[in-house]
Amino acid sequence: MRWARLWAVVFAVGVLGGCEDADPPVNPVPDAGTVDSGTGDAGTADDGGTQTDAGTDAGSLGEPPPCERTQGICAGARRALVDGAYEPVCTATSYGADYEATETRCDGLDNDCDGVTDPPSWSQVAPLEAPPHAGRISSLRVPDGVLAVVFDRLAVARVIRMDTAMMPLSVVDARVEVLDNSLALDSVSTRLLRTSKGSALYYSSAGPGHDHTQGRLILLDAKGRPVPPDGAPEVGVLLFDQPVGDRATAAAVSADGSRVFAAWRDASQYVTGGRELWGTLTELDGESVVAPRVLMRALAEDKLLYGVEVMGLRDGGFLVLAEEMKQGASEGLLRLQRFDSGLQPVGDERTFSAQANPATRLVDLGAAAGDALASPAIVLRGAQDSERVLRVLGNLFGEGTSRTLAVTTPGEEPWFGTAVTSRGLEAAWLSVSSAPQGGDSWFGFRGRFWALGKAGVPADLTSGPEYLPLNQFSQWVMLEELPDRWMGALVMTSTESPLAHTLQAVRYCAP
Repeated sequence: MRWARLWAVVFAVGVLGGCEDADPPVNPVPDAGTVDSGTGDAGTADDGGTQTDAGTDAGSLGEPPPCERTQGICAGARRALVDGAYEPVCTATSYGADYEATETRCDGLDNDCDGVTDPPSWSQVAPLEAPPHAGRISSLRVPDGVLAVVFDRLAVARVIRMDTAMMPLSVVDARVEVLDNSLALDSVSTRLLRTSKGSALYYSSAGPGHDHTQGRLILLDAKGRPVPPDGAPEVGVLLFDQPVGDRATAAAVSADGSRVFAAWRDASQYVTGGRELWGTLTELDGESVVAPRVLMRALAEDKLLYGVEVMGLRDGGFLVLAEEMKQGASEGLLRLQRFDSGLQPVGDERTFSAQANPATRLVDLGAAAGDALASPAIVLRGAQDSERVLRVLGNLFGEGTSRTLAVTTPGEEPWFGTAVTSRGLEAAWLSVSSAPQGGDSWFGFRGRFWALGKAGVPADLTSGPEYLPLNQFSQWVMLEELPDRWMGALVMTSTESPLAHTLQAVRYCAP
């Protein structure tokens, strides 16, 4: 009891004394977490009793040793203290939150410290039977990845679904109607479209002897499977069937996604170009809105129309681009005409000079570039002094502008693709030269994969030092935007021995 009363008095004095303005004691009481000559509670901290690292004195271990990796974000990193010892193998604890053992981020950093920033990844999507030219393959960005359609087998369109890493998930065969078995796949062209009812597969086929052309539309579900409307044929809703033949038709949807605009030339089995360009506008169910009519005619008797492209404008109208030139000539004209929602011409036609075979891409740069007439642009390849370049023609209905998008590898031909992304216009290409070995001329090509990199500077993203083996039908790159600043591209490689064609995907970072 005496001890209890004594502690009570001491406690009361201490509490009351703490409230007075007295001078501090000459010898202050040590902090509760301070080790006092080895007699204090070594594990007690000043935060209410939280335990520290078992009394480890990091200074007794010496200076932290450097980590194994010294490049990228790992430069200068030293081993972190974990459970009283320095990490035997450095992890993100030592390297920092930006570290990844295998790099996955598109952030402009060398996250795995191997000296390579944001490396591309390549994957084999599918083996191909007949090698498709640019008109027999198409791609489309969908919410959970990318769809691609390829015509590499008779009477079948293969719809390939990939995830956002461009890895294949599924392949669905869609039955189609090919009118000319003698020409097989050379009589077909295709395009994946984004409609008001979801993704859709458009395709066309030329009849025997190019005596007529037929276009059809197959609606697809989220996984790329055909979903024909009730009563519609499995091979697709018939959009048009006309007595002119063209195996390379073009198609686009209206701004609201409810109508399909298709265009084709009066070509023949002997001449790839045409004297006239025809077009029609239909509902998604095949109901005619505008009957087939002539949209454009060649300006001179000795010239033909080639390379037709169409695009839906944001104001509800349409745009038609065609190349006109004399067979065998080195230069020609690009002819551009605007049409309203009823396919009536609006304003004067615009023309631009271009070298032969410019491989044009008609693109809409979006609202950031201006209104519906300010945003359309043409991407094409050409020459600039002694170099091969990709150029962009803009302000097509104004004074016109021209800028260089990329200077490609000297002495090599760019086979390119484009995509308009949330960050602007992107481009990727195969930089192609003749293969050094002999053999079939169809396989006499090799190339490397390039794309616009940081600050728009071209970057070689080929997987390894070897050139890609190519076929003359490899003259395309399908390009789509992926989440988190990634881009996805599809290309085709081909070998003569063993005979093989492969659809390849590359996922790369677009800073």
